[in-house]
Amino acid sequence: MSEPTASHPAEERVQKFMAEFEAQWRIAAPAFEDRNPDEPRRAFDLWRDLMVETTREHFTDDTGVNLAGSFSRPSVYGPDVEKFVRSEQVDDVFYVLTQTTLPLKSFHEYMLREQAGQWRIAAIADHYGDPTEPFEDPEHMRKRVAECGPDAPFDEMPEAQAQLDERRMFTDRVVTRPRDGETDEARVSRIGTLRTGSGVLSVLDFGYDNDDARPLARTVSPGTYVVERVTAFGRNAAVRVLFSDRDPVAWHPASIPGSGHVIGVDAGCVCIVDYPAYASVSRRAKAAAFDRFIAAESPTAIEISLGAEEVGIAVDSGYGDGSYPVYWGVDAEGMIVQLVVDFMMLVDQDDDGVLTTL
Repeated sequence: MSEPTASHPAEERVQKFMAEFEAQWRIAAPAFEDRNPDEPRRAFDLWRDLMVETTREHFTDDTGVNLAGSFSRPSVYGPDVEKFVRSEQVDDVFYVLTQTTLPLKSFHEYMLREQAGQWRIAAIADHYGDPTEPFEDPEHMRKRVAECGPDAPFDEMPEAQAQLDERRMFTDRVVTRPRDGETDEARVSRIGTLRTGSGVLSVLDFGYDNDDARPLARTVSPGTYVVERVTAFGRNAAVRVLFSDRDPVAWHPASIPGSGHVIGVDAGCVCIVDYPAYASVSRRAKAAAFDRFIAAESPTAIEISLGAEEVGIAVDSGYGDGSYPVYWGVDAEGMIVQLVVDFMMLVDQDDDGVLTTL
């Protein structure tokens, strides 16, 4: 770590970790460069053993960091690729911030806690902006909110999705998976509440650190709403927000202004949130919430606090990464009564590409 010189034991811990990680990386690098085709796993086994040693030396017992998960060139951590930015203590947590010197500049924020009288690393968060700043530029956020409203027009359902039955999706039943014939029970359960102070909602990949969240064009009344999920085959098959106890009679794409209604997911986690509240949280707070999500029991569904009042819902997205449609359910009077994210687990597709709910 570059200047200033470490003056706190937590800073010293980060320095020692970075030096050791880089040294271990130099031991493993030749094995990856000259891999023996007869022993394809040897390099990875070596890296795993080295990282087990490094983790044991510098991290808390309950850390969720998996240093052996991948090997990259150049080294991800180390004094050659990181420079010190600042450090601070907040309650019982000490934060050390570094900035990478790689072509794609980013920040590493080390979070340390005391364990058995020593400061040890509990987590490392990667950020593409200052972790203490709001997640999105306030003026940018306000412009996006101005594009939304309670009377935003509904888009037409794509022909291939028009036969989906989201009411049936949220019905307890026995389902048979077409791809392998396996049978299971689909079960509906309540998982928490969504609290929105603005009525401007966003459905997004909660594990992706960017400032590119988009609100849904159509807004709802501010309030607190029940959230349910349907599970099958040990996974979340769909999640919905209930804005009313009335039944939906029609479905429309829950589109983003100027865009579509399909959410791309790269971290296996979908979150439904109050958009202004989400845009206002710090990257640090978001990373801490995502760590809670990672640590929760699978199939995961947890509430995410956003500021003083708002609460979002984060869930495992079906089979993981992918693209998932979002729909508004409306009653006979055309009023929004549900918001559904379908993870496309319990659907069948015919030869013409038409989707139906199992």
